[in-house]
Amino acid sequence: MNRLERICAMAIAAAIFTLLLSVALSSAEEKIVVGGSGSLTDEIVDAAKAYMAKNPGDNVEVRPESMSTTGGIEGVHNGRFTIGLISRRLNDGEKGKLVYRAIARSMAGVAIHKSLPLSALNDAQICDIFSGKIKSWKEIAGADGKIIVLTRKRDDNNTDTFRKNIECFKDLKLTPEALALTRGSEVLDALDKRPGTIGIVNMGSNYNEHQNLKALAINGVAPAAETVKSDKYKFYHEHGAITLGEPQGLAKRFLEYINTPEGQKRIASRGAFGLR
Repeated sequence: MNRLERICAMAIAAAIFTLLLSVALSSAEEKIVVGGSGSLTDEIVDAAKAYMAKNPGDNVEVRPESMSTTGGIEGVHNGRFTIGLISRRLNDGEKGKLVYRAIARSMAGVAIHKSLPLSALNDAQICDIFSGKIKSWKEIAGADGKIIVLTRKRDDNNTDTFRKNIECFKDLKLTPEALALTRGSEVLDALDKRPGTIGIVNMGSNYNEHQNLKALAINGVAPAAETVKSDKYKFYHEHGAITLGEPQGLAKRFLEYINTPEGQKRIASRGAFGLR
């Protein structure tokens, strides 16, 4: 083999090595996409960052926009998400090939603007307000102004929590004057900016980012970690992650990380409650 042939052979070998190395690196990297209900988005982002810091070859992308529980289910079905975030357990009609895993709990609460001179309601008052029987803040808070009830168009798991725990709320029809919004974040924004409004909200990280909100005690029990753990405050619900079939590869590793003490600490860092 002459010198030119040797040079060509070396160049070909180098090219083959580079190609094989590239294939090996690309196969070593794995990516998943997580999205759906926005009630735990910030907590999942924190957990993903911590996980990727420990596992630099893995890429966990968390979609920041809230797409509701229905959006999480649809996203997994159509392949948009590897892991869907939902704010309740799957019902029988949704299960199919979906696999559900509980990841956290969070409180639901009745929230108002902090400028209102009111700190607590009882069951009857909650039912009368949300049905439209009580229409003015003067009737319960001594403040002038019409009560504006805020609700959601669909996937209102927080309201469902109240239906399960307040007898008069179980089959209550909301006032036809209620303002129905699409996302929980929109309800929080409206409560934060509009004194006179009232709504049932999730009290996770998004709630804590709004400075003008006040969650009311119910039947004398304030919403707090200690009252939830003692079961005195009963308005809380479960959050979960779903996959199409049993999770594999990175999806499995990431969900297992979330269930570790470190992962649960991340989940519980912004207002939710870990399962541990």
